[in-house]
Amino acid sequence: MKAKFTEGAIFSHICTMTFTSMAGLLSLFLVDLVDMYWLSLLGEIELAAAIGYAGSILFFTLSFSIGLSIGCAAVVSHAIGDGDKHVTRELVGNVLLTITLTTSLLALLVVSYVSPLLEGLGAQGRAFELAHDYLVIILPSMPLLAIAMACGGVLRALGSAKEAMFLTLLGGFVNAVLDPIFIFAVGWGIEGAAVASVLARVAMVAYGLHKIIVHYALLAMPNWTTLVRDFKNYFATAFPAVLTNLATPIGVAFVTATMAQFGDSAVAGNAILGKLQPLAFAGLFALSASVGPIAGQNLGAKQYDRIMETLTGSIRFITLYSLVACLALALLAKLIVYAFQASGDAEKLILWFCYGLSAMFFFNGITFLTNALFNNLKAAQYATFFNFLRATVFTMPFALLGAKWGGPVGIYVGLFVGAALVAGLGLWVAYRKIDRLQLTVES
Repeated sequence: MKAKFTEGAIFSHICTMTFTSMAGLLSLFLVDLVDMYWLSLLGEIELAAAIGYAGSILFFTLSFSIGLSIGCAAVVSHAIGDGDKHVTRELVGNVLLTITLTTSLLALLVVSYVSPLLEGLGAQGRAFELAHDYLVIILPSMPLLAIAMACGGVLRALGSAKEAMFLTLLGGFVNAVLDPIFIFAVGWGIEGAAVASVLARVAMVAYGLHKIIVHYALLAMPNWTTLVRDFKNYFATAFPAVLTNLATPIGVAFVTATMAQFGDSAVAGNAILGKLQPLAFAGLFALSASVGPIAGQNLGAKQYDRIMETLTGSIRFITLYSLVACLALALLAKLIVYAFQASGDAEKLILWFCYGLSAMFFFNGITFLTNALFNNLKAAQYATFFNFLRATVFTMPFALLGAKWGGPVGIYVGLFVGAALVAGLGLWVAYRKIDRLQLTVES
């Protein structure tokens, strides 16, 4: 069991891990966008608004699952860096059991409160009914999503970026094939989209567990004597990572509720951008999942200079990627408006984002990076702090001021300013943290 990231060119590792992870994410994000496109063909503006409301709640469960997978990747990469396969096998079994139980309880809780959650977001009438029908089908499958993502985390911790990519590609493929069948051929509409997503999660879990159990033999049955120890070690990293990731959906929910005051068209435009953004900036989301194992293995091997190199190389990647993505959005702006039959506030919001406000994702990418490093350098409290800062102090007042100044577009201007401020602060702290690690070695 080799710690492959402790040698070789760091920027090469960053690019390899990120682009392979990005391919899988692109398939999932593209399916989400195609979902929105298929549903827009049904001709109900309330459908797009319903996806926006439901998406805010699903983003909460997704972010919770991402936090658990980040914790999983971090502790497993540390174990791999230490080189004890037996301990790693037991750890993986104990962690997967913990994730299953945790997400099952959360899924039950969220399903029980779907209606008040939607009402709190401002959903009403037909949009409320459609969002409710969608959520009660897809929410119970949250444990499947969490286990699939945890399997991806284990594969990335092993350095098996291609297999982690295939896991998400498989989910995207299954969803893409079943979506038009269930939405149109069977005639289930938005409920068909939910069923397709659930079956895609089943496929991802089957593939991920097969790889971990059969191919790598890296899963032992949960060991009750080590379960408590591993539970504590895992949640020491996973709990702050979960809190870090939950901050984002809190901010998203606040923005959705703020948009709701301008009507279904504004909510629909925000929902379309909510599906478009992760697709356009998939490389930045993939980077945040990829640098963790690189930093984690080098932390385990005490090669702190390579951690600093990971930070600087990642910033270079973010800069180049953001330039390409923003240019592509500017060129495709009118086509996006036409494809989704957007008008009114929805059209205005999409055009403003594509023609310049999309640059906020350069700053979001910096925050994604620094949070991923904090989570894997045993400083997860910093990631939690900065993500909550971004979702509250640097989102809520800026969104409210922007709404008063310029309506739906003003909200996005406020988000841009807030993202820039918190990114700069987080980057400064990350440099200082890694500098201190290097100084302990030199002294």
